[in-house]
Amino acid sequence: MNVNLVMDFGKVVRVAGPASVEVISGEVLVAGASFTSGSRLVINRYRSYGIKALRRSELRVVLGDGGSLDEPQSGEEVIDSWLSLYDEIIKYGGDLRIIVIGPPESGKTSLTAFIANRLISSGRDVYVVDSDVGQADISVPCTIGVARPKEKFLWLRDLQPFMLRYVGCNSPQYCIHQFISAFQEVVHSFTRGGSDLVVNTDGWVYGYGALELKELMIKVLKPTHVLVLDEALYTYFKGVLRGSSTSVLLVPRPKAVKERNREDRRYLRHQSYLKVFSCARRVKLPIDALTLMGFYVLNGRYLSINDLADYIENLNEVRSGIIYSSILQGTLNVVFRRGLKINQSQLILKSKDLDLNVIYEGDEKGLLVGVLDRDLRDVSVGILDCIDYLERNIYVITPWSGDIGGLVIGKVRLGEGYEEVGRVVRCLV
Repeated sequence: MNVNLVMDFGKVVRVAGPASVEVISGEVLVAGASFTSGSRLVINRYRSYGIKALRRSELRVVLGDGGSLDEPQSGEEVIDSWLSLYDEIIKYGGDLRIIVIGPPESGKTSLTAFIANRLISSGRDVYVVDSDVGQADISVPCTIGVARPKEKFLWLRDLQPFMLRYVGCNSPQYCIHQFISAFQEVVHSFTRGGSDLVVNTDGWVYGYGALELKELMIKVLKPTHVLVLDEALYTYFKGVLRGSSTSVLLVPRPKAVKERNREDRRYLRHQSYLKVFSCARRVKLPIDALTLMGFYVLNGRYLSINDLADYIENLNEVRSGIIYSSILQGTLNVVFRRGLKINQSQLILKSKDLDLNVIYEGDEKGLLVGVLDRDLRDVSVGILDCIDYLERNIYVITPWSGDIGGLVIGKVRLGEGYEEVGRVVRCLV
């Protein structure tokens, strides 16, 4: 459906995607950025935006299937409130460290873009940190992505990653230590000053573990402002930070949001993986020249077949199927040939103090990994294709074309089409 719309100064409409908006004349404010005559905006089907006329304007709106154009009722739209919020924030004067906190679908990503765009329009140097490892709009899921936008934008997905830090899972509750370590690295990269940092967070805010994580992020970031899109959470963090110089502000949330369900989120993650791995290559990496983090099978003490006789009572019954074994801190790791099915109860251990970890050739396929350079810096991501235990090589699919110094194992497995097919809960490599 095509709609030609004339907006008087100050009028606000909300457009939900899929849609496109062309500014024929005048000037409008969208996502904190000004768009004038000749501008054309594409609104994704998962997004909706309030559009305010900064002067009398004419728009051509094209709505796709499921798109909508509405005139919000009084109090439903938050553009003016967010403009006032920005005016309050900018009074700080120095470098800004802003973190946005709120429940799912509360407008965190929209607020992050709004504040970043206002800062850009003021000529400030801005870095946007996307710490929502489940959605990962800037980078790929399971990472914290950082962008340095120089021009206005609508969605964090429009930005190119300036930096990424690998976390290894798509929900921080499963890897809090790795998440905080990665977040700390990001924050410490900007200690020299002269720039603003705006941090978008995930929607995990309910429960003591969730609150603890957000508190740790605040402690690491030492923000000038905490922007909270929920009254109960605002009261909580206002109390937590009552002895600090950090300003905690309650931010009104949009009444109408384009809500996403679990399948929508899975689809968006899949699109991120496709984007990253569409130009990937398969590389062979020698195990003995790599830093391998989380690879407890490969990093354990290698055991030959003859060595295994000291640990397995009935070794002769299974020895023909074993291609690799190692031991690490009381756990015996045994890798069997592809296609075999060995029940752990079939292996009789000589010591009751040993734990047994049975793995099959090919179990590693599809595991998402972080890619490191020789200085242990995160440079990209990859997917384990296979491990050649006999020749001691690892084959990885990665878009990274530079030198690879190491790999960090994660907890997510991808299928042949780069879709998530499960979370890994035990040691496979």
